[in-house]
Amino acid sequence: MSDLYHIVDEIVAQNIGKRIWVAFSGGVDSHVLLHLLATTNHPDLTTIHAIHIDHGLSPDSTSWAQHCAEVAKNLNIVFSCKKVEVKNIASLGMEAAARSARYLALQQGMTENDVLLTAQHKNDQAETLLLQLLRGAGPKGLSAMAKEFQLGETSVERPLLTVPQSTILAYAEHHQLQWIDDPSNVETRWNRNYIRHNVWPVIEQRWPAASRTLSRSAEHCAEASELLDELAQQDLAQLGVDCETGCLPVSKLLSLSSSRCRNLLRHFLIWKQLPLPSTACLHRVIDEVCLAKPDSMPIVSWQDVEVRRYQDQLYFMSPLSKHATHQVITCNGIKEVVFAEDQVLTWQKANEGIDEKLIKAGLTIRFRQGGERIKPQGQSHHKTLKHLFQQWAIPPWQRDRIPLLFGGDELVAVVGYCISDSAIVSKGQQGYFPILKNSK
Repeated sequence: MSDLYHIVDEIVAQNIGKRIWVAFSGGVDSHVLLHLLATTNHPDLTTIHAIHIDHGLSPDSTSWAQHCAEVAKNLNIVFSCKKVEVKNIASLGMEAAARSARYLALQQGMTENDVLLTAQHKNDQAETLLLQLLRGAGPKGLSAMAKEFQLGETSVERPLLTVPQSTILAYAEHHQLQWIDDPSNVETRWNRNYIRHNVWPVIEQRWPAASRTLSRSAEHCAEASELLDELAQQDLAQLGVDCETGCLPVSKLLSLSSSRCRNLLRHFLIWKQLPLPSTACLHRVIDEVCLAKPDSMPIVSWQDVEVRRYQDQLYFMSPLSKHATHQVITCNGIKEVVFAEDQVLTWQKANEGIDEKLIKAGLTIRFRQGGERIKPQGQSHHKTLKHLFQQWAIPPWQRDRIPLLFGGDELVAVVGYCISDSAIVSKGQQGYFPILKNSK
């Protein structure tokens, strides 16, 4: 149990000046972590907060919350409890859906000055590695649980990740702790519980050091994943783009070896915080989208991701929302106009812009129907929107969503792109330039 006391020193050293929270489920692992911090009398460890998430999935959840509050009170720990609604169980699975709801609740109200401690241990790490192996995960998945990660602005740490469960149980029994045993933890219909109760005992009987060796394998995979991340960063720089862009150049992407191409795609999706595809779906991105004919409009989708191609660019995006192309919105001033798709039209004062008199006289906002023409500022002839959209390399799926400003039946501005020569202010005067922004 001596290793546990060294953990307190590590926690304090890593989080000087931060407010420390313990995710307290009431189970033995989080109870031991909370008790350890509360009773260690470390001179630099003052206020500790315990936070309990009531998922509402058990009829006993209220009594569990009361138990946690009582434990915290006895330890002189600041306690809070949050109730959550677990959604999307059918699509995510119970464990993932509960985790998503839990982390969302934990993130609320915490800042960069907070650190959240969770109590996963070495046996949990070994179970996670086995689960990821059975899912066919790559190095990142086989890294299992990270020792530390970010939850919004807040750091989340797993200080017990190198501690075997036997040590935790020995501590709990030595200090005569009373903890909650969730009955669902023995239901082997859940994959993790099946491994814990049916598979792990057999493994441990044959290989007593299995939790240690599997955790070491997870560490090796974490190192390999870091190297692959560095390689992806180098390849991204070689392509001449960065993580902030929404698309990748197809020809340069395909110049990489197939394995480096797939590696870059995976990491790019992670950087964009988009769900990763299956191996088969990733191959489809390359075969059906990257290798498609230049004049085609291929698309591959999974979960809440769409991958499309236009010309030599590969676009990664959320599914397009419904759009009413026939709507007409009246605009007779420089007030913001909010659209249904989380976008807002704003006006920026500029030396070259639409004459304010024209705006106040009344404009209408419409969307492309086909056949629209405009004479852009500084050009001698009218051009069709189709020609201009091609010239500006605007992807086809975006064209019908670009707001158009009309004065009567005359197209006076393509928002964000150009203003007609007839609507521009006189030289030396100030007008207003329409800009489209996200409202969130």
